[in-house]
Amino acid sequence: MNIGTFIKENQPESYKKLRDIASRSKKENLTEKDIKELMHHSSYKRSRRGAIKQVR
Repeated sequence: MNIGTFIKENQPESYKKLRDIASRSKKENLTEKDIKELMHHSSYKRSRRGAIKQVR
């Protein structure tokens, strides 16, 4: 039995509130073009492993 099922059985009101909070906090999907537009004023480069890092 995991925590979600335990709370769902014992406190259904709390479970519903937690599920609502989790569904509202979805992350925004940004495209590569959006990221470049947001960072155009600073100096960034892509490292060897593919991560974008700030240079200056």
